[in-house]
Amino acid sequence: MDKHEQELRAEQKRVRHVAEKAGQRLRLLKKQMDQVKSNVVEIRKGFWDDVRVNFDDPEEALETATAIKQQAEVPGQRERSHQHMQKELDKLKRLCYSPYFGRIDFREDGENETDRVYIGIGSFQDENNRFLVYDWRAPISSLYYDFSPGPAQYETPGGILKGTMELKRQFLIRDGEIKAMFDTGVIIGDELLQEVLGKQADHQMKSIVATIQKEQNRIIRNERSRLLIVQGAAGSGKTSAALQRVAYLLYRYRDHLRPEQIVLFSPNPLFQLCFYGSPRTG
Repeated sequence: MDKHEQELRAEQKRVRHVAEKAGQRLRLLKKQMDQVKSNVVEIRKGFWDDVRVNFDDPEEALETATAIKQQAEVPGQRERSHQHMQKELDKLKRLCYSPYFGRIDFREDGENETDRVYIGIGSFQDENNRFLVYDWRAPISSLYYDFSPGPAQYETPGGILKGTMELKRQFLIRDGEIKAMFDTGVIIGDELLQEVLGKQADHQMKSIVATIQKEQNRIIRNERSRLLIVQGAAGSGKTSAALQRVAYLLYRYRDHLRPEQIVLFSPNPLFQLCFYGSPRTG
């Protein structure tokens, strides 16, 4: 068995491990969602049983109004919790199908150990809070888009971290099975090309495409410009970069920014549908 076959088997074993963990979390979440849904139904059925209605005088009327308001907030909170769980459930389903699409091995300057980072459509941690998958919008994930193996750096809230990218690997995973795997210096987005390269994984890819993708990533993660105008020829990836920038900002400022605060003007509904699709895998 050659080195590539050994690594492929090891990577496939990890994919199944992550998919299994995601499946366990998914089943647990489904039970929690059923419980929340049942609670909402019971709360709505007994809504007026828990409210004492009295409008005989202003003070009693105020107490009644306050009680009604407080009681009405309870199912609303449960429903928001259910909606949040539904989003997490959707993410877990996608993780079971395809946990991640990229891997980078990064060793920070001055450190002896190399961090192995797997990048996917959303972050996923095990029961010990160890990251099995990093969200593509996380700061460290920018290495995947910005650099080839060699000197690399990324920006964190605490400053810039410099080091060496020792490996950049791309996967094509479908239904928990690796269809293609290859080490590369750029990001290949075409699935057919990915499969061809996966059969010739020893070939190290070098291309000017890396420069284009790096510029797209800078647009997506730009936080210094209040107004950002992107120009480019047809097919250069302007729309893709714009939609992914919205996804990145929603992730980066998730404590302050909400989807309903964003207005998207598009020439047809297809562009709006793209916003709710998968984040880029290259």
